Amino acid sequence: MNKKKNFLEIFKKVKFRSLKHSNYFDIYDEIFEKYRNKKITLVEIGVTNGGSLMMWREYFGDNANIVGIDFNPSAKKWEDHGFKIFIGDQSDPSFWNNFFLEIGKIDILIDDGGHTNQQQIATFNSCYQNINDNGIIFVEDTHSSYLKEFGNPSKYSFINFCYSLVDGINKKTINKKISPYIAKIYKIQFYQSVVVFFFNKNRAQASYSVDNEGIVMNAEDYRLKDTKIFNIIEFIKNKLRSYINIKIYNLIKKIYPIFKFLVFKIKNNKNKKYFK
Repeated sequence: MNKKKNFLEIFKKVKFRSLKHSNYFDIYDEIFEKYRNKKITLVEIGVTNGGSLMMWREYFGDNANIVGIDFNPSAKKWEDHGFKIFIGDQSDPSFWNNFFLEIGKIDILIDDGGHTNQQQIATFNSCYQNINDNGIIFVEDTHSSYLKEFGNPSKYSFINFCYSLVDGINKKTINKKISPYIAKIYKIQFYQSVVVFFFNKNRAQASYSVDNEGIVMNAEDYRLKDTKIFNIIEFIKNKLRSYINIKIYNLIKKIYPIFKFLVFKIKNNKNKKYFK
């Protein structure tokens, strides 16, 4: 039974050539297990010698619809082996529009195509709205974001694009205007040379505070207790509230958030040594 074989075992026995990095197989086993023997549509960009198409079919089983995309017209020959093959440019939005009109929404997209920043980012932009809930985009060979042959390092590399999405996910709590980019993404996982995006519109909603309505103990905030100026301001604000002029008290209340910001700004500089 194919369900007893892991990816590496299947990879080694596939008749046609496939080239993968050594760490990918454990990642495949971790990420793809839940899709095994399910009725899914998997799309792989980058067909070449066809070995990976065979690997996906062997692993996911007969219920999976395996679709290949390549820029080289000769890849059409894999249709003789039972795969649906599309020929086109992954950085061309019109190609993807036509593709999804025919295929519909998909469950897994594996980007093992040209690996340029433009191709990876354009592919994500053209596909993310067409991933089913609980589906994924799996981008391989992301170390290309650091290779000179691809014009990197660059401010506009694929990895830096991914970092912007991480920022967007973490800002959901404080900024309720969720961009289309992250409206469906609830998780991004980074591995060596691999980035995986997980889609589910419900789980991707902005989070909010939940109160269990337990007993309130009025615990004091100690985050700035190591700052002497903070202690002085706290003393004035809390202990002398009834004795000082109300205008002075209100002024202290106004400058307090600015003061906290400046204190943490200074403290953050101490982290510089960890950013190498």
